[in-house]
Amino acid sequence: MARLKETVKWRDVSAGNIQKVSSDITIPNSVPFSMNMLFDRVLGEAVSREGTGLVGTVAGVTNCLGLFQHLDSTSANNVLFAAFGTNIYNGVTGASSLTTLTAASADFATFLNTTLMLNGNQARSYTSAGWVSTGGNLGVNGVPAGAKFPIEFKDRMYAAVTDRLYYTNTPTGGAVSWTASGSGSLQVEQEDGGGTLQGLNKVPGYILIYKQRSLKRWNFDSSFPEDLINIGTQSHKSVVRARGKNYFFYGPNGFYETQGGYPKLISRPVQRIVDAIASSFYASVNGWSDNDNIYWSVGDITVDFDRGFTETYNNVVLRFTIDTQQWAPLQYAHEFRAMNQYISGNDTLIVGGDTGGQVLQLNTGNSDYNNQPIKYILQSPEFDFKNREYFKTINEKIFVHSDRAQGAELQSRLDYGNWESIGNVKDIVTEVQIKRSLRARVFEFRLVNSTTGEQVKLRGLDFPNVDVEEA
Repeated sequence: MARLKETVKWRDVSAGNIQKVSSDITIPNSVPFSMNMLFDRVLGEAVSREGTGLVGTVAGVTNCLGLFQHLDSTSANNVLFAAFGTNIYNGVTGASSLTTLTAASADFATFLNTTLMLNGNQARSYTSAGWVSTGGNLGVNGVPAGAKFPIEFKDRMYAAVTDRLYYTNTPTGGAVSWTASGSGSLQVEQEDGGGTLQGLNKVPGYILIYKQRSLKRWNFDSSFPEDLINIGTQSHKSVVRARGKNYFFYGPNGFYETQGGYPKLISRPVQRIVDAIASSFYASVNGWSDNDNIYWSVGDITVDFDRGFTETYNNVVLRFTIDTQQWAPLQYAHEFRAMNQYISGNDTLIVGGDTGGQVLQLNTGNSDYNNQPIKYILQSPEFDFKNREYFKTINEKIFVHSDRAQGAELQSRLDYGNWESIGNVKDIVTEVQIKRSLRARVFEFRLVNSTTGEQVKLRGLDFPNVDVEEA
């Protein structure tokens, strides 16, 4: 038996999650799985996510059907709208703003200081004077029956009905019309097998038309949308605009990026999470971006770690950092059904509407609303200590490097067996004594705990005593 001469160190997790990759070719500074850990705050370390705080509560317990902030040229008239059930509420005060609607996904867009709300059943517009169902700057009574997905593009308002795209004229006298000269509609191909129209968004120069299984673009000059590829979306709320691009979900393949051309798959690093998204939740995947990170709510997932080992996590959000291309799975105390920005004073916040009549701010404090703890997991890559064919034994001790992680449990898994506890973290450097030698060909480790206080930082592990049983 020979002891490795040097201490083996695992001290860099700057690549974030990269899953379902053979240990022979895995990126050394990646992790195969984490929960509630961020990798862009301190490069090389994993830092626990921030928490959530209550923005407002509405009457009753129901799913959020839409979230949007009306931004007025007079900032005092700004209002955060939250659609729950058959009403639209002030998302901060909880006061009812618009009632007796059909309980359906509510979508919003602002143009000419007026916000248009469409839900496929009713059309309403809002200014500081209140809601109207006829007239107004956006000609709300002229909106085609069944219209959804309002959006402004090139000084026109657009909406969709099944497979047809409708648009207004450009403003005349400070208002637009859905029927006057200059307005019109466009039939989006039906014969491509792409399904019905699911959402509208835009990138510089194009309006993007999302169907269930295909994606088109149109610049208002072309007489027919260009058929790009058989990639679409089941959820218009998953389509997020950031930095001149669209990012969206197409199940079961994953998350894509496009600037109007062929979409690029970006979610391969979190393939285990993508595979775990329930098909029943595809139409409910929703997201938002602060132009640095994109957040997608993907519901409850059961992650398959192979060899019959699974773990279930509720209320999961996938966070993608645009600059570093890092992925981080996050688990919240609440399930978000709609996300949006909320400008409060000088702060631009991300808020989410949940399944219990609440609007919550993300990234505030270090616990979820009502002081609910944030459970975190950081899993190591496989360690075979460059001798996969031989048994190895880890003796005496393992050093854990961390900050504010007191009480965290160090667990080990030997040759794809069960996770077992081998000790707890006490300080910035913890010498975890090995009471029973760890013997295996392949080792995995993870640190597990929850926090309601300060953000936790995990730096890694050192293995000073590893013996190799050479044949």
